[in-house]
Amino acid sequence: MTEHSSEPNIQSAEKEPSLLDKLASLTTIRNIEQFEFSLLKTMAELLEIKEISMYKVRGASSKCTLMVYSSAVSAEEDPETNSSRPHENYTSEIILPPDIESAFKRINTTGEPYISDKQNQQYSIVYPVFEDNKVDSLLSFELSHALIEKEIQILANLLGIAHNFRSLLDENQRDKLTGLLNRHTFEESILKIQSLSLNAGHNCGQLWNSENRRKTLDGLGYCLAIMDIDDFKQINDHFGHIIGDEVLLLISYIMKQNFRTRDLLFRFGGEEFVVICRVENEQNAHTVLDRFRRVTADYRFPKVRTVTVSVGATMIKKNNLFATTIIGRADKALYFAKKNGKNQIHFYEDLIRRGYLVEHEKAGTIDFF
Repeated sequence: MTEHSSEPNIQSAEKEPSLLDKLASLTTIRNIEQFEFSLLKTMAELLEIKEISMYKVRGASSKCTLMVYSSAVSAEEDPETNSSRPHENYTSEIILPPDIESAFKRINTTGEPYISDKQNQQYSIVYPVFEDNKVDSLLSFELSHALIEKEIQILANLLGIAHNFRSLLDENQRDKLTGLLNRHTFEESILKIQSLSLNAGHNCGQLWNSENRRKTLDGLGYCLAIMDIDDFKQINDHFGHIIGDEVLLLISYIMKQNFRTRDLLFRFGGEEFVVICRVENEQNAHTVLDRFRRVTADYRFPKVRTVTVSVGATMIKKNNLFATTIIGRADKALYFAKKNGKNQIHFYEDLIRRGYLVEHEKAGTIDFF
């Protein structure tokens, strides 16, 4: 790769102490998403660029997850510090933009960063991040010069260290059998939703489309569902625990295939799973969850053949964000589904509306009819 005549952004003598400090700071983070944001922020500062995007691609799929870090100053002021705040934006799923898709194809062929010379003496750079010799993510940013060898080396070293540390975080937060998030991370996820809900309309509640135009997510909400495998004890007793574990693995596989990348999927313990998804309303949530229930019932499991799940769900409200309360409501809806025939889905709110559940606020008890 040829060097540009202009002075590179990264000077080793000036940047090395800063890089070491940033690496030390990065490795104190224990949340994967916060770690990825901090990684983007670190790279933006090292390259002295205002904005950097990460497209998390999934094989040959045209869909991806987009994460954006921008140092552009917000017009709003932080009331606590009386100063403006930098933007940090995250989205769920988007369609891979045509220019990024084109760069992705070139990178898959050459294995090297894609660079295009834009107008105004700006270079548009798409840099690959590899996982198991395959492109896992694409970093997209603009520079006033093409990447020089020293900058490529610093990026490679930073991404290598980040990959190793992220793997450790991932291992700590994942269920060993299914690879889904474990129960330990659940409360942390609820705290994050509290923050998003209470700060709706601020930076953390923004969606970026393929042209990076902001679209607010204020109209969306969260749904939590508990999904329990019907008659799982009989499966273990009749077929053995090895087949039982295979059923758990296949259920987790069906979950990954039927929910979106940004939905949070947990193995809560035993045969119980939890999903937290962002949806427009209760009806939309019901459609998403019932699709999973039907796909599971239609799936042909080895030896066991048919396996069904019962689902209890609740919407997460701004005025009711305690983890124990949310889980308790979904669990009551799940109990109703189990008690009334299994292989069905019920929402706590719907059961209240229809009179099947009556909640006594003072006593905190539930009556079933």
